[in-house]
Amino acid sequence: MLHLLLLSVFPLLAEAGSLSNEFYIDSRFTTSTGEPGWLDGGLGKSRFGGDVDGESNDHFHLAELAILTQWEVSWDLKGFLHLQYDPGQTVKEDVIEGYFIYQPVPQSDFTFRFKTGLFFPSISRENTGPAWSSPYTISSSAINSWVGEEIRVVGFEFKIIREGEMGNLAISASAFGFNDPTGTLLAYRGWSIGDVKAGARSQLPLAELPAIGLDSSFVPQPYWVDPVKEVDNKIGYYFALDWKSHQPIEIGFLYYNNRGDPDVVEDYQYAWGTEFFNFYIEIELPKKVTVISQYSLGSTIMGGQIAGTQTWDVDVDYSAGFILGSKKAGRYRVSVRYDWFDTDDNSHVLIDNNNENGSAVTFAVSMQLRKKDLLIAEYLIIDSYHPARTTIGYLAQQETKAFQMSYRFFR
Repeated sequence: MLHLLLLSVFPLLAEAGSLSNEFYIDSRFTTSTGEPGWLDGGLGKSRFGGDVDGESNDHFHLAELAILTQWEVSWDLKGFLHLQYDPGQTVKEDVIEGYFIYQPVPQSDFTFRFKTGLFFPSISRENTGPAWSSPYTISSSAINSWVGEEIRVVGFEFKIIREGEMGNLAISASAFGFNDPTGTLLAYRGWSIGDVKAGARSQLPLAELPAIGLDSSFVPQPYWVDPVKEVDNKIGYYFALDWKSHQPIEIGFLYYNNRGDPDVVEDYQYAWGTEFFNFYIEIELPKKVTVISQYSLGSTIMGGQIAGTQTWDVDVDYSAGFILGSKKAGRYRVSVRYDWFDTDDNSHVLIDNNNENGSAVTFAVSMQLRKKDLLIAEYLIIDSYHPARTTIGYLAQQETKAFQMSYRFFR
């Protein structure tokens, strides 16, 4: 229903203002080794993994086709709609974002902005390109890969920006719904490093772990999750502070809490009680060198509690961070990123072990073609330890190596 509402309302408003469409195509060559990727039913850490024997998998394919539509209804009111075709997902055509922004012309040092619809919270410092892509690498960090997969809200955000002599301070607050299952992937699959963007109707796969499944005596969680779904009819919220100095530095934090009721289940999907803090710093150094670092930590719980105890069916603490350095020289850019990530399982480890730790190194080189097109090559190495792999026939310790070449066409 949500995607139908967005598709019907936006064209009606477009009649009252100017309309522009842009097209984004990401064609890809990938070769990867290691365990099968998580989109293929495994516990792999990357979007594309090796075959069942760990040997190389080579693909020429369309990674994404997107239509980005913008409406300028008036000077103060604008709309944005991001439609995606991704042949690797179960729902191939989907809405990624659809929202309106009302921002009146400032009459003082304060700027007010109101945003409503389906959108990503302002967490990622990487995904600043068209169609929520990254100009630095093909695969986002572990933090922002998870944002693309599971963090999507339907609600509103109110932001106040104060311009001062030392810089700009922004305060944001949001109330939202439709993000109750978030935490499912992080608990049962663990972290990943990729570029999957879940849409309003997406169903993302889970590995066939013995602790879950509709016939499970422990948690009857199906082997898939709907990230954008309202389950418990409770309102979640987030708030953020962002400081942008007149010097080339930005810092900020965000606190997110979906207020999920862990006891509630609807249409085979649970409400997960998920909360986290996200911190970032971004510095622009001389000679077009950019340094970005993010760190997130939080927890997620699901299911019932054993009488007289504080033990949930699933209770996982998690954290991840990265530091990225990027150098731009004319049409070329070189980027290097180091990720680290872990999950700590606090309940029923003998039945359902959701512990994990790992790290990754990403190296990417890109070249701007024409005005907006981008050719980018990436080499990714992920090393991780995840005991649940042994329950589906793989070693707990795995290393994935992947090389990707992407041509991004944007018009």
